[in-house]
Amino acid sequence: KATVSVLYWGLKRRHMLSRTALLRCCRYEASPGVFTPPRKLKRDVVIIGGGHNGLVCAAYMAKAGKDVLVLERRDKVGGAAVTEEIVPGFKFSRASYLAGLLRPTIIKDLELERHGMKYIPRNPSSFTPSRTPDAPYLLLGDDPALNYASIAQFSTSDADKFAAYEDFLAEARELIQPLLDAPLPDLEGTAKQKYDNLLTMKKMMSVGYKHSKTLVPFYELFTGSASHLLNRWFESDILKTTLATDAVIGALVSPSAAGSAYVLLHHVMGEAAGKKGVWSYVER
Repeated sequence: KATVSVLYWGLKRRHMLSRTALLRCCRYEASPGVFTPPRKLKRDVVIIGGGHNGLVCAAYMAKAGKDVLVLERRDKVGGAAVTEEIVPGFKFSRASYLAGLLRPTIIKDLELERHGMKYIPRNPSSFTPSRTPDAPYLLLGDDPALNYASIAQFSTSDADKFAAYEDFLAEARELIQPLLDAPLPDLEGTAKQKYDNLLTMKKMMSVGYKHSKTLVPFYELFTGSASHLLNRWFESDILKTTLATDAVIGALVSPSAAGSAYVLLHHVMGEAAGKKGVWSYVER
């Protein structure tokens, strides 16, 4: 309903849509077609739900030679990552408002770019209006100099610390990186699995030694609150509020709740168009 309200007031005048009509067009409809049973009743793998996770799993297993069946109740696959024209003339992603956490390994293995996937980097990354007369807004993007100037309107101290804060999150991201494309280390299994696990452990120890000074604040990043972490780094409310949005989106927690600081890290874990910590839109 909140999403519908935003859409309604922005599009009513242009399309003269009634609220009832808008609610109807925004409903998540099931497939209008008749269910067609699969031709084969016996498969190696059956995946229920054709969202992006199910499709990735199905593609990998099919590449490995498995006979895979994907069942989806709608007439299109993609789940939360589906783009649809839910209002005439306007296309929306159903739920995945940004992209960046799909691992580059998956994009490469499944040749998604060859099939038309293209990232559009989000720049600027945030716009926060202000009531301060001589500083009407805070604008953050991928240009360090512009970020410094924008933050300095509210606090030169915060502007001086912002690059170091981003470096801290980047170091924490690098500590986690070895675990993103491999299962947790386990010395059980075949000789190859043991060898792969040893390589993962070697990467983790190497990165841990490289960023040993980050390990203690890294612990705080995983267990503490976003407000405590941001208060330690910055003084201006507008910058802390802007950054705190990354600690609450999709988390359903307060920025003062224990563990919310991790969500700050989660939102720089991604990689898009070859750039780490970047969120993008996907051109379809």
